[in-house]
Amino acid sequence: MTDLISLDGISLDAAASSKEEAVALSGKLLVELGAVSQEYADAMWEREQKFSSAIGLGFAIPHGTDESRVHVKFDQLVFLRLAQEIEWGDEMVKCVLGIASQGDGHVEILGNFAELVQDENSLEMLVSSGTDVQVRDLILMRTSDN
Repeated sequence: MTDLISLDGISLDAAASSKEEAVALSGKLLVELGAVSQEYADAMWEREQKFSSAIGLGFAIPHGTDESRVHVKFDQLVFLRLAQEIEWGDEMVKCVLGIASQGDGHVEILGNFAELVQDENSLEMLVSSGTDVQVRDLILMRTSDN
């Protein structure tokens, strides 16, 4: 799983003033990495309008619809630490984990990521103190634990 997230897919000072911009930026990164087509990126916002991807603790996990999985070339994560918190429905979000998954692999990724953010030290590193290498390694370590 070492290719699940790359340094090119991590932005630690991302500029987004709305959840729409944050989802679009996540999708754009996934497209630039070659993991998805633009159709998948568009479906990320479509899904977001139906069901919020905010999960609490300052995180959101946007991903496409089930139907859009055909536009995923390979599983990939992107991570955005926003320069400023933004409103995301009833929550404030500082970090965005964009997910592209061809199958049901995202379910395990989401579960592992939820465990990761429950750890106070890991949460601090993701939200404010970690470098791109530290963030990547932390996410990879947790998402590859099976």
